[in-house]
Amino acid sequence: MPGITLPYQLFLSFALGQGAAPAIEPFAQSLTNEAWSLHAVRPPDAFVLAEGVALGQVDRSWATARAAEQGFDQTRFDAMVSIANVGPPLALAYEAWRRGQIDQGGFETAVKRLGIEDRWLPALENLKTDRLDLGALSTAVHRGIMDDAGLLVQPVPTGSGQIERIPVSPLDTLAEFAAQGIDKERARVLIADTGLPLPLGEMLQLYNRGEVTETDVKVSVAESNIRNEYMDAAFKLHRHLLTPHNYAEAELRGVKSHAEAQAGANLSGLTDADYETLFELLGRPLNVHEVTTGLARGGTYGGDYGDVPEGPYRDAIRRSAIRPEYADLAYHNRYTYPSAFVLRSLAQAGDLGGQAAVQKVLEEIGWKPSFAQQVSTAWLDTGGGGSTTSKAQTRLYTTAHNSYMAHEISDATALDAMETAGVPAAAAPAELAVWQAERALVRKSLSAANIRKEWKAQVPDPALGRPITEAEAVQRLMELGYDQDDARVYLLL
Repeated sequence: MPGITLPYQLFLSFALGQGAAPAIEPFAQSLTNEAWSLHAVRPPDAFVLAEGVALGQVDRSWATARAAEQGFDQTRFDAMVSIANVGPPLALAYEAWRRGQIDQGGFETAVKRLGIEDRWLPALENLKTDRLDLGALSTAVHRGIMDDAGLLVQPVPTGSGQIERIPVSPLDTLAEFAAQGIDKERARVLIADTGLPLPLGEMLQLYNRGEVTETDVKVSVAESNIRNEYMDAAFKLHRHLLTPHNYAEAELRGVKSHAEAQAGANLSGLTDADYETLFELLGRPLNVHEVTTGLARGGTYGGDYGDVPEGPYRDAIRRSAIRPEYADLAYHNRYTYPSAFVLRSLAQAGDLGGQAAVQKVLEEIGWKPSFAQQVSTAWLDTGGGGSTTSKAQTRLYTTAHNSYMAHEISDATALDAMETAGVPAAAAPAELAVWQAERALVRKSLSAANIRKEWKAQVPDPALGRPITEAEAVQRLMELGYDQDDARVYLLL
């Protein structure tokens, strides 16, 4: 164009191109896309590559070559990778430092990787040592492991006892609380809330001993895990109850009425039926022999304590825990009778009455009725002799008995003496059997040393008319509890 200089021509060309660009841009973009698809050689952004290398996602050599295509040499690209590198989160950095996996320098590097300014490092490094949690801190104060700083109502005793004390920590108690945002008053509340009172049962014992008041007990409930609405009910437990066993014994022994004892047992949870069972278990009967003699002496079974005359007898029987139905039998057993030998003398002297009366006396000391009848008949069958003869026969009977016990007379002599003394011939063998049993007991009462001495000295045995043999000596020792071998050894010592 004549008259238009080159600069203006370029300007006009640019202006026309800019104005027409929006209209032809879609067509131009298609050409661009096709060109890039045919020649996909454009490298990724260098900063993205550096981040990929730092994350271990991209090969470093390949990324370095691509960065060079964008004008970044090795040095510059390494710097970009260093910028993309990061350290562990702060919490993990602290944990690694506390475990000794990194040192202080490593921790500072991790902090710097997080973009934290140097001026914050001292404060962060001071956080390496963690604080006791508030619960542990409060408990340590209660136990005297840390100074109470005037926060306890009753300080822990000082001094030493028999058991070695844990040394008090030099840590500043209030500073430890303050490090967790707790001021002194809040620390006092925490410490007061940590300890527990004595258990309710022990507080009630102290109340019963006069060591604490009702208010003290109720405050201990409030300071425990028991809800306050149970406070009054819990206090009533201070009353100590007798056991159901005690109540049953009290009724049995006349200390409590049936209604009182049953009501007391109910307080411990026993039903009326259970109490009746317990009462049945505790009352004791008489032994079989006492029942026999009690019935023979006129007592009755199945009554009550009221069947016994008022006074020491009734009280003694009841307090011995004898069941009421045995009370009258026990009362009739209150006396001791003479021995059978004394009774025989009295019977033959005519002091006990006739045969039936003598038989009843023998039954009252526990003899079998048939045996009592046989013996009482024998005692009183004197062959028609007068009283003088009867007394002479009694003396003869006694003398014969004593001689037989001393092994001075034989069985035949004893039988003759019995018959002469008035014992019927039919009853004499039975009487002799009693004497033999009695003499055997007397013989058995000899000590082992006496038996050995008798055998070694070959002293004649009155019953045998000769010294005892070794076998007889062994037998007598065995009757004293020795076994056969030990008895033989003992004889030879």
